[in-house]
Amino acid sequence: MISAVVHMDEKTPHMHLCFVPLTEDGRLSAKEIVGNKKKLTQWQDRFWEHMVKKYPDLERGESASETGRDHIPPRLFKEAVHLNRRKEQIMAILNDTNPFNKKTKAEELAALLDKYIPGAEAMRTKLRKYDAAYRELTAENAALEKQLGAASKESVRKKLEISQKLGELEELHRMVDALPPEILQAAKRAAAYKAQER
Repeated sequence: MISAVVHMDEKTPHMHLCFVPLTEDGRLSAKEIVGNKKKLTQWQDRFWEHMVKKYPDLERGESASETGRDHIPPRLFKEAVHLNRRKEQIMAILNDTNPFNKKTKAEELAALLDKYIPGAEAMRTKLRKYDAAYRELTAENAALEKQLGAASKESVRKKLEISQKLGELEELHRMVDALPPEILQAAKRAAAYKAQER
């Protein structure tokens, strides 16, 4: 075991565990120690069983294999935050442009758009993969709202988690779809201008 560090940088605390997979006879073999997906799941099961003995109130998340849901990877949300920052920079340039700095601002805008537009299109493509999960979460959220009157503590927790994920997905969709037509037009003009210069 090299290190075990609990990270609190996401909604759910999680541990990053670093170890060297040595066999009983001292060989380095990840395949024998960690194994495949099934064996890794067994590791997680045994770890939870051990931890719940010491901390009986510890709750365990639902596995994707049980829920059948596609989990939206955190990296997608991080990419969206990065794209949103670029969009804010673009909007700031547009708001700060005047007849005296038009040429300089156009160059800045073109440089940002060259990065932003492909990133936004890639994000749109990635989000399509999760549209089914989004629809399922929306349906599940609607069903939970109907049951809310008689909901248990567990149902309320699930509803809150689903609502949060729906909100995050809606924000991602809004961010990608919010690219103003003027920015697209400016990007096309800048690309055409660059092509003429060559």
